[in-house]
Parts: sequence; structure tokens; C-alpha cells
Amino acid sequence: MKQILNVLLCLVLASYMSNAQTQTTQPLDDDERMAWWRDAGFGMFIHWGLYAVPAGIYKGDTVRGNAEWVMDKLDIPVKEYEQFAGQFNPVKFNANEWVSIAKNAGMKYIVITSKHHDGFSLWDSDVTDYDIMDASPFKRDILAELAEACRKQDIKLCFYHSIVDWHHPQAQAPLFPNYNAGQRDQTIFNPEFPQYYQNYFKPQVQELLTKYGEVGVVWFDGDWIPDYTTEMGKEMYKFIRDLQPNTIVNNRVDKGRTGMSGMNKEGNFAGDFGTPEKEIPDTGMDGVDWESCLTMNNTWGFKSVDHNWKSEKKLIQNLIEIVSKGGNLLLNVGPTADGLIPEPSVIRLEAMGKWLNVNGEAIYGAKASPFEKPFWGRYTSKRGTLYAHIFDWPANGQLTIDKSQKVVRAWILGNPENQLEIQNSKHGDVVVLPKTSPDPNATVVKIHVIPSEDWANLEKYSKANAEEGLPGTRENRVVFMGNSITEGWARRDPDFFSSNGYIGRGISGQTTAQMLLRFRADVIDLKPKAVVIHAGTNDIAANKGPVTLDQIAGNLISMAELARANGIKVVLASVLPASSYAWRPAIDPADKIIALNQLIRDYAEKNKVVYLDYYTAMVNKQKVLIEAYGSDTVHPNIQGYQVMAPLAKTAIVKALKQKL
Repeated sequence: MKQILNVLLCLVLASYMSNAQTQTTQPLDDDERMAWWRDAGFGMFIHWGLYAVPAGIYKGDTVRGNAEWVMDKLDIPVKEYEQFAGQFNPVKFNANEWVSIAKNAGMKYIVITSKHHDGFSLWDSDVTDYDIMDASPFKRDILAELAEACRKQDIKLCFYHSIVDWHHPQAQAPLFPNYNAGQRDQTIFNPEFPQYYQNYFKPQVQELLTKYGEVGVVWFDGDWIPDYTTEMGKEMYKFIRDLQPNTIVNNRVDKGRTGMSGMNKEGNFAGDFGTPEKEIPDTGMDGVDWESCLTMNNTWGFKSVDHNWKSEKKLIQNLIEIVSKGGNLLLNVGPTADGLIPEPSVIRLEAMGKWLNVNGEAIYGAKASPFEKPFWGRYTSKRGTLYAHIFDWPANGQLTIDKSQKVVRAWILGNPENQLEIQNSKHGDVVVLPKTSPDPNATVVKIHVIPSEDWANLEKYSKANAEEGLPGTRENRVVFMGNSITEGWARRDPDFFSSNGYIGRGISGQTTAQMLLRFRADVIDLKPKAVVIHAGTNDIAANKGPVTLDQIAGNLISMAELARANGIKVVLASVLPASSYAWRPAIDPADKIIALNQLIRDYAEKNKVVYLDYYTAMVNKQKVLIEAYGSDTVHPNIQGYQVMAPLAKTAIVKALKQKL
């Protein structure tokens, strides 16, 4: 009776919760929805359930392969297997401790088996008594405790959920002794499976998505059975996205994946990412999201006799290889029946966390390598940066970089003070390494590069410039020329530009030398009445090599003179105050900024050019950016740009009134 009443209750609640969550959650587009997962790179898989009790051994027989398959592999009848529920009492389980282990390992999300193929549920399910609260002596909702711990420690909680159910009479239970017969023979299925799908499987998924807050990923498994159809998969995908619009769903929700390779065959299938299992694809896959799930030993669930542990070096290099190919690593732990993550797993995760504490920027948010695999290791990349992960230290002590890239500077992560020597060769720029590797697992060299064929980003705005056309006779067109400060302004407050007829021409990481090269295409050819030239901080930080303050000022003055020679009014803007640069933490810029601003002001006053003083309005007594105005120690936030906006408009009005 409990099951019948609760099924009805779940179906009523499904409609209510779907409407409620759709109304309160702002749906993201696919790129926004996937962004956190793509940036994360590294997650924890947890296989845990009743199978931890036998730990791979039953009546003297040891299961072949994975311990969580003990019910199927050793032909345990349903009623016999149910006895493990009465023995499952993980009194040493501590959700905060588990989440801390993941967080300290550098993992960003956790995927736990809410229900594996054996059918036992790790939460207080309304549609069955075969769960942690009703069938075990533990009487605690494991998923609820994990959800709270994940919220506290800013880890995304995700749920694995099995489509297969060896315990349920309308699923695979009647196939005993070979519960998994349908995997090998697609003619073997349970004709009552649609009822199981509608009245049990679907309400359980709904519970997971309505009881525990935001769910990062729903990770399905068991898609291989013939009972489950592609129509069910597509319906389930829509059902999940209706309940939680921004939840990510793996491709095993549908019938598209091809075996352990985990990627979809050709066709129209639901799911957001591929799932290679216990293997890493040979090459990356352009435009396709994927995640390799790997074990630390040979099994997913706890198996007492499996001591074949991979080394920390192997696991770290697996993570690097996967990210270098554009994927994520979901690394498994199989806790014991007592509720402890095995010590060998903890030791390896600690080592991975220590490595990531130093080298995490080369993993989190990093993209696939733009080049073929080098003989010494792997590359990952971010815009303007290569990360060389060196597994095998080059005997000649040299890294030769693809000649399509110009190397600006390089250093070993964790040691930014010690710049590595850069040499030129006909094969490409060469980074000269120390004699020995500082890290036996993988040493990462951070390399700032610019495309050798267009280092000044001359084509960045070519299309936009062409579309601007010539201004009307009454149009007060103004171009804002600068680097990341200008780029950030146009992104954070686009109305300021569009409503005033301003044009933003800023690129992250741009230097004054680049600005000068770009000045004709991005300013003069647009025929504005005025230009606002923003002196940025990248030159002060030596972002693309050392440069003096006089050289910076000289580049700015050259732009001003070019503008004036072409009948364009000039506003020269000050550098904003800054306390430090995240990309060059050893540099203290405060006094250098004051000195550069004085050079700019001196030129402006002598040549009757308008000087735009942001600095005074945005500096505090410590000579750094007022905290309330900064998104970091360098760049303004929206409040900062709102301070800058009226100052800029006043300066522009003043400049437009001047005679050349």
C-alpha cells in the first residue's frame, strides 16, 4: 500500500515541482549550462551500496571482475542478496569527511551511486522499502547528508542512477540466475518493464531532483538492456530538464553510446557528454564533451582482495592526458561497508591534491592541446598560454615550441620569479629548462605565447570595423582604444557604449605596442570625432616582455599624434590604480602607475590634450584600487565602470569642443 500511495503522490508532485522549478530557475543556454563542468576537469565517482558487505566474496567464491556485480556474477537469488541490507550499517560514514577528501584532492564534483544495478537505494525513497532508511539498520539518508556537506564545501553533487534493476520484479529480477542476460541477447527482456519505468524508475529520478537541491549531473548506466528504448531515453532527458533545467545528463540516458568507448554512434540521441569507461580515447574529439571514468585499482565497488593500485604518478598523468584531449576525469573510490574510503585511495587523492595546489591552473578551465603529442609529455592550453606538462625530462634540456607561436616568456608553475631563458631556432622558439625535473610526477612549464603571424591581433575587429561604415555628418562617433579594461567595460556595461554611440576596441592582454599597430584599422579608418586612449597595465606587468615607462608613454603619445594628424580629437586616460597582478605576483605596480600617469598628464597639459583622470576617483590611501570598485586587484567591476562612465563622458564633451 505504501508503494501505491507514494507512486500517486510522486506523480502529483512531479507536475507541481516541474512547474515550480521551471519558474524559479533561469534556464541557461547549453554552453552556459556546461561551463562549470567543462572548467572542472576532475570529479570523484563513488560506487557504494550493499555490495560493499560481501566485498567481492560470497560463500567462498570471489567475483570475477567488478565487486558491485557480485549479485549477478555469483548468481545470488534476490532473497539471499536482501540479507546484505540488514547487515549494511556504515557507522563510520561521515559525509563532511568524504567531501573534504574530494575537495582536498582538487575535485570539483562528486557522482555517487544513488542506486546501482542491485536495486538498493541510498536515500529514503517514497516508492520502495528497499532503501537505506527502511531495509537497513543505519536509518540515515546518505544522499541528504552528502548534499548538505557538498553545499558547505562548494562541491557539485551529482547522482549516478541505474536503469537496470536486478531486484525489481518488473525489471531484471525474473531473469535470475543471469540478471544481465539482455546485454548479450537483445531478445531477452521483461514485458512489464514499461510499468517499472513509469511507476518506479521515473518517480525515483524525480525524487533525486526534488529532494536534494541543485543537482549538477544525472549519470545513468544500464542503457544496454533491450527493455529500455530510445524513446524512453529522450523522454527521461526532457523530464530531467523540465525538473532542473540546468542539470547535465550523460549520454547513457539514451541508446547511442558504443560500448566502453562511451561515445555516441551516428544518429539523434539525447545526452550532454560521452562516457568512455576504464579507457582514455586515443585522440581528442573536437566539439564533443566527454568524461573518462577510471578506477584506482581494478574494481568500482569495494573488493577486499583487489590491491592492484595505480601509482599517484600514473593517476596524475591520466588526469593531464584527459584534459589535454579536451575531457574530464571522473576518478572512482569504493568505500567499505563501514563507510570509509580505503586508505590507498585517500593517499593517492592527497598526492593529486598537492600536485593540483601548484599546477591547478593548467587543469581547471584549460582546453585541449592545439598541437600533436610531444615526446616528453602533454600540452594543455588557455588563450595566450601553453602549459607544457613534462613527464619525461628532455635529455637536451630544451622544449621547442611550434613555430606558429612566438614565446614571450616562460616559467615553471610555482616559481614565477625564475623566468626561463628563451632562445630562437629555425624550428621554433626554444624554452631552456633546468637540468633536472622539480616534480617526479609531472613538471608544468607555463608559456605565454602569441601567434607569430598576427601577434598584434590585427584581425580581431576587422569584420566589426567593416560593418561600422562611415559616420553620419552629425554623428559624434568616439572610439575607446585600450586593453582588458576597455574590453571588460564593453562586456559588463554594453549600454554605455551603444546608448552613447561609442565603439569599444579592447583586447585582453594587449600592450601599447599592439595598440599602436592596430591604431589605423581600429581608430583612424573608422573616422571618429574623438578617441579615448586607455593606458593599460600589461606593459607595467611586462606581460609580453620588459618595457620602460618612457616606452609605454611614447607609444601612447604616438597614438595621440596620429589621431591629431588625422583630425581626431584625443582623450588620454590615466592608468587605474592596482596593487598587484595575478599573472605577475612579484611586481608591485603602485608607484610605477603614479609615475606613468604623470608622464601622460605632462604630455596632455603641454599639448592641450584632454587628460582623463580615473586614478584619483578610484584610488585609496594605500595607493591601490578601492576594493568596492574592483573585480580583482586590477580590473573594475560594474560599480567601478559606473564611476568611470561620467568622467569619460565629461572628458569627451570637453575634447569635442576643442580646436585642433
